[in-house]
Amino acid sequence: METTTAVETTNIELNSHSWVALAIFLTALIFVIRPLEFALPKLGWRVYLNLATAPPLGVLILLASHTIDWINIRDGLLGNNMGVEPYAIMLLFYSLAYLCISLDITGLIQFCAFWVSKRAGNRGHTAFSLFFIMTSLISGLASNDVVVLTGTAFLSYFTRVSDIRPTAFLMSEFTSANIASMALYIGNPTNVVVAEAFNMSFITYSAWMLLPTFVGLGIAYLSLRILFRSQKYLPRVIHPPDEEPKAVLVDPKGALFGLALLGACLCTLIGTSFVHGVSVWMVTLPFAVTMFLRDGWYDLTMQWKKRRAEHVSSPPPSISVQSIKGKGGEESGKESKDDTTTTTHVQYPLSGTSGTEEQDLSAIAAIEMTDMTSEEVPVRQRNIATTSRSNNGHTHYDSNNEDEVATAISSSGPSHIIIATTTTATPPTITTLNDNNNNKKAIHNRFMHVIWKLRSRLPTISTVLMRMPWKILPFALSMFILVEALSEVGWIGICASAMVNVAHHNYVATVFGVMGISLLACQLLNNLPMTILFTRILLHPNFAQHPSISDIVSQAAVLGLVIGSNLGACLTLVGSLAGIMFEHILKTKGIYTLGYFQFLKWNLMLLPLIAVGATAVIVGELWFIYLR
Repeated sequence: METTTAVETTNIELNSHSWVALAIFLTALIFVIRPLEFALPKLGWRVYLNLATAPPLGVLILLASHTIDWINIRDGLLGNNMGVEPYAIMLLFYSLAYLCISLDITGLIQFCAFWVSKRAGNRGHTAFSLFFIMTSLISGLASNDVVVLTGTAFLSYFTRVSDIRPTAFLMSEFTSANIASMALYIGNPTNVVVAEAFNMSFITYSAWMLLPTFVGLGIAYLSLRILFRSQKYLPRVIHPPDEEPKAVLVDPKGALFGLALLGACLCTLIGTSFVHGVSVWMVTLPFAVTMFLRDGWYDLTMQWKKRRAEHVSSPPPSISVQSIKGKGGEESGKESKDDTTTTTHVQYPLSGTSGTEEQDLSAIAAIEMTDMTSEEVPVRQRNIATTSRSNNGHTHYDSNNEDEVATAISSSGPSHIIIATTTTATPPTITTLNDNNNNKKAIHNRFMHVIWKLRSRLPTISTVLMRMPWKILPFALSMFILVEALSEVGWIGICASAMVNVAHHNYVATVFGVMGISLLACQLLNNLPMTILFTRILLHPNFAQHPSISDIVSQAAVLGLVIGSNLGACLTLVGSLAGIMFEHILKTKGIYTLGYFQFLKWNLMLLPLIAVGATAVIVGELWFIYLR
């Protein structure tokens, strides 16, 4: 009786602030899924409402409207009322992100992809099976985001060179990556949120989720083979690229070091699962710092070797100045309005590059499916962005165009980058123009010049840092605060009471019900916000302390949420951040065979079987542990 009274007192009456908080929460998520950009001409500003800006803006609006106060923001950031520490999750996430991205730019994942392609030869079905296994392993040991970022670009290139439709291979990659991410604690940020909130250790989480993951992967593989059995999608004979796998391994020692470090990190996570009081981020952060130090050592060593080689046998880097006047110039680009203005090209050779034949082969293989020429030599990094290239193998970026310079810094690839700077004199320096209206542009140019110098001296570290998903930081922290706001104004309590009705005193109904609801909610909220929201709902006293919620029912809800948050990414392209990145990469590669509705159509045939199979395994595990 006392418990029932406690549950009833947790309900908060809805008011105008409740509806404001709900509207802001949903509006912020709309801009996360479909970003918006517009100009304010009178102020000279451009406004970007996207993953990094919309949720923080929502927090500011709630604060200004007195819907929440600074105490709620503090509680949302520190996790005082939700059983999960947002800062700990972010430390864990970015530690693993640095490890995985640094490992990727050594060329290891591309090496694995070309090795698989070479082993499969011209056998289409074998190539399909081996790529399915490879993406599953990488997603399970690293994360699904790593697979999406690297695997999608490679498979776009592989299918184009092999002259086959990319649909089957890309569906296989995305499906296997999101199923395999269930296996380990670190496979998906949503896993970390759930496991941290419910005090599940690394080994406890894996013990529950390994078997459902293997069953889900098995069902997915068989379903994909049946669904894409036609020669139209999966021909028996293909013509794969003939590059040598070793040609794309830019830093072999770094790849071995990173692989050993990741393996040691996983082993340490397993070992510390038995030690009380050791948070997971305390394990992963030292390994990330070790990788950071190794990358710095690599950069400095390559700089020293390059200077030594130049001192012995090479003249200093060349500087070419080319004037462009009038419409008749051969240089592509915009015509200058002032006839006295010249465009200065400063040529910076990137550290750690040379013109060897092996690196030329590496450039061809590591083009990551952009149209790089064989003269371009990769550094210890991987080209993400597609850039405009001149006939001589150099990439041109206009420093007056912020987007192009940012792309130049955040991408990798060519052995020489040419920065175009508009000045009134011929020396290759960035100067402040006499016109005061251009002061901001001059400051921007100087800032980008400093960034470029940092990149040229520490190319590996700067490339990893530029590729880190920094937008997730304001997004995730703001979502924790917005969910705290929903709790403050009463919505979480209402949802928790409704979730009790889903459970029905039955663990089977609970695991299937929570899995289905969370899977569908991913399509409206995206899987990370959905997981934060549902975790808070399951922790609320209206659900957690309800008399009908036994230990087995509570555990069923938690495991159903894990499955729903991972498989929810497989239904539509807006179900997860990985899906949004997947869609963007396909568009940049000119692949339009997997639009929103085509992707949904295929997954409506695949996902129900996979979800039911994985959830059925959870039901069996719950019976074995609690009722046997």
